[in-house]
Order: sequence, then structure tokens, then C-alpha cells
Amino acid sequence: MNNTMWKQSLIFVLVVLAVVLSVHYLAQVSDLLWAFYQWGHGLLAPLFSSRGVGHIILGVLSLGVVPLVVSAVPTTGYWILTKKQFPYFWSLVWAVLLVLATLLMVHT
Repeated sequence: MNNTMWKQSLIFVLVVLAVVLSVHYLAQVSDLLWAFYQWGHGLLAPLFSSRGVGHIILGVLSLGVVPLVVSAVPTTGYWILTKKQFPYFWSLVWAVLLVLATLLMVHT
């Protein structure tokens, strides 16, 4: 095995260990994210029909807006402290979207 593979293996084991040790806190974060999604979905629900295209538009907006808003919070804090653009904004948006999509599949 080459050096890169050893590093990747070590990082993988460390991430798995970190997840196992912090699973309680990660569960709380996922509950908060799910609650925020439900709140945003409920806020937009009166604007769209509950059937057909309205339901699809509501789902797309809810699943699209919530990761942007959640990612904007640490990004704004970073900007206030450094007056620079947050370097990993879109990576954070994608990560929140993937977690939220997973939660949506689990809760549906």
C-alpha cells in the first residue's frame, strides 16, 4: 500500500471513531435540522396546493431553501469575524442537502 492509501485509511478510521463518540450530539443536530425543515415546509405550505404540481414545487423549494439558510448562518458569522468570503460555502450547502435528503427519506 502506498502512503496516500495509509493516510486515507487512517482518516477513515478517525472519522468513524469521531462519529461513534459523538453520535448523541449528531442525533440532536439532525433533529434540529429536521425540525427546521418541517418549520420551513409548513411556512411555505399555504402558498402551494397540497396536490399535483403545487406539492412538487413546495418540496423543491423546501429542500432547496433550507440548506441555503442553514449554511448561511456559519457563513455570516465567518464573514462578520474575518470580512472574507467563507471558502467552503457550497460544500457546506451540499453536505446539509445530503443530510436533509437522507432525513427526508427516513421520515417519509
